Amino acid sequence: MPQVISNRTIDDQFGDSVSGVLPSYSPAQVWNEGTSCENCTIHPDPALAFNHTWHDSSQFPTEEPVSVSLDFTGTAVWVFCIVPPIITGKITRYNLSFNLDAGAHQGQFSYTPTSSSEFLYNVPVVSLPSLPNTAHTLSILTDDSTDGSIFLFDYAVYTTEEGTPSPHISSGTSPGTIAGCVFGGIFLVLLFLALLRCRKQRRNKTPPSVLPVVEPFPKSPAVASSSTTLQPPTNLSRNPSSVSPSTLVRQLQQALDTVVSMRQTTASERSPQSPSSGILSPVSRVENQYDIPPPVYQPRE
Repeated sequence: MPQVISNRTIDDQFGDSVSGVLPSYSPAQVWNEGTSCENCTIHPDPALAFNHTWHDSSQFPTEEPVSVSLDFTGTAVWVFCIVPPIITGKITRYNLSFNLDAGAHQGQFSYTPTSSSEFLYNVPVVSLPSLPNTAHTLSILTDDSTDGSIFLFDYAVYTTEEGTPSPHISSGTSPGTIAGCVFGGIFLVLLFLALLRCRKQRRNKTPPSVLPVVEPFPKSPAVASSSTTLQPPTNLSRNPSSVSPSTLVRQLQQALDTVVSMRQTTASERSPQSPSSGILSPVSRVENQYDIPPPVYQPRE
């Protein structure tokens, strides 16, 4: 059950608003209910009193004090009285003392009115805001055997706490929390080591072998030293005008035939004849590239 905090009242006439327990007045014969008191000389306004009631008593000089006792269970309590104005020939000052639980808390209240016509209502004469949530007995009594004291008790308010208080979270660390932290730390360490090992393996992995470079066209083998070398014609004249056109054409044809012969020799070395057919490889067809008519030169005028 959740804890519930509430304020309750103790009326001078009707008692506790929940339990109905009435205040205890002592001596009982000197206390009067204010609205019905015919011999009382002080008359507050009932409309301004709590529940329109109050209890009236006084301590006269050389007489015993008068008191009221309140029983309640709670954590705080306040007591309220009515304070009269100055009235000639009447005791209107307050001189009170109180004690809680046979002297656990003690205090006093004193007040001398300054007005000759106004009553003061809801005046706190006792205030105890911090108490343990247990049963208490509060006693308020007059305390002036020399000058006397008035006592117009109206009501009291106390604070109570019901239900089971919410459990407080312990400041210490539970074993479950410690175990969770340990296992969590171990897991993080193992995860870090696994990632580190994986990264190291990636770095040490052998790169793939490089494929050999294949040339689309093989290089021609070197021509043997015994191959025929094209020699420029030695009988060509440096002056073309001194050579007849027919002689020049014949010399160019000879040079061209020499080149074709060298190409055929090289091709035969690369692609030998087929033993079954005796046909030369297609390389021999290169001579067709030179099967062109010879150029025609016109003699100079």
